[in-house]
Amino acid sequence: MIELGRLAYGDGPPPAGFGSCGECPYLQAGHVRICHECASESLQPPNEPNCRICHQALRSGELTCSNRLCSDPQRAFEWTAVVGVKAGTLEQGVLRLKRGAYGWGMIFARIILGHLYTHPELVDEADAIIPMPAYLGPHQARKGNDHTGYVIERAILEDDENLPFVLDPPLIEKTRATPRMRDTTSLIERQIAAHELYAALHVPDPARVRGRRIMVYDDVFTAGSSLNAVAMRLKASGAVNVYGLTLARAQWR
Repeated sequence: MIELGRLAYGDGPPPAGFGSCGECPYLQAGHVRICHECASESLQPPNEPNCRICHQALRSGELTCSNRLCSDPQRAFEWTAVVGVKAGTLEQGVLRLKRGAYGWGMIFARIILGHLYTHPELVDEADAIIPMPAYLGPHQARKGNDHTGYVIERAILEDDENLPFVLDPPLIEKTRATPRMRDTTSLIERQIAAHELYAALHVPDPARVRGRRIMVYDDVFTAGSSLNAVAMRLKASGAVNVYGLTLARAQWR
């Protein structure tokens, strides 16, 4: 029996370790909890104390987060849950997935599932869990072009607790390419990129959003501008609350 809190793999060999997943005996048939707990031994949690909204580290004695969005009365999302800090193997894995190492999609799906299984209070807050919307041009496949959607697609395949994932048809769509948030270098550039993203978002069927609490998965959270744009569009279509689920929290202190 697999038990939370320890690597329970019976009489089999131990996992290869996070970052050596390609050599792991549990890569193809391992249980979600084994992969999650293996990765958790290496993942760096957000530094304490941290902001309750974005999990950015707070300086000693600091009460207000330096992320302006957290204190903005116009912020549309409630908070984001964070799996680990964007560093080391986790950061390298995110980059490799974006460059075409698709095996990381399955690994991240298991990590996300394990995190949600371990923290059922997060799932209790959500009626739907969706990926950060990505633009897919004509005839483009999700694999290779929509890494957040691909992770959620893999998570749906491996989920054995019937979590409220929603992928196809999507609750929200991105209708065109917009500037990448990771290419911005200033607050003004992030605001412009967020405005462009908001304008490119479309909710095909507001009835599927209205009255629901929606959790949006993304691989990286920095300041929260992308999540906020998505939350604004979802709430404009009737969503009650919007939360984030972040694989890797970028630290910018």
